[in-house]
Amino acid sequence: MRAPAVPRLPRAGLVLVALLAACGPAGAQTTPTATPLPTSQLQERYQAAAAAYNTAEGPVLQAENEYCAPTAPTADVMHCETALSADRQATITFDKALRALTFPPSARGVVTQLLSDDAQLETVLEQAATAPSLSAISALTPQIFQLLTTASHDAIAVRTAIGISSTSPSPA
Repeated sequence: MRAPAVPRLPRAGLVLVALLAACGPAGAQTTPTATPLPTSQLQERYQAAAAAYNTAEGPVLQAENEYCAPTAPTADVMHCETALSADRQATITFDKALRALTFPPSARGVVTQLLSDDAQLETVLEQAATAPSLSAISALTPQIFQLLTTASHDAIAVRTAIGISSTSPSPA
């Protein structure tokens, strides 16, 4: 009876293993803490993200008003779902832009709250965008409006925390 064969790495594999072992950490690695941006840069980047969101929301809002109201003469479930999906995507894109920013510790709590509330909004928008009928979408509309109001208040808190006046563009 033969002994089971022991798999062997080809020479190139041994060299690669040796190189990877030499490059690996000797101990625990620490992740450096990102330094918050200077206030003016943070404000500019936040406002750019808010402006992009607001630009995307213009046609979305128009489409939602046109296609999502069940009693509207132009009501259409497929167009409504497309608009709701675009609304969700605009929110996701805004949140991604926020996550790319390093906020000062004093603003992190309100940013976290905005992202959390937006995540809830994104979930309900996804449910609405995949709903089987306009009446099912209508049943979710009060929840969407409440979450939009909450997110709007959160955005005001973020803008205040980073020193942006209340008259500047805010994601609605």
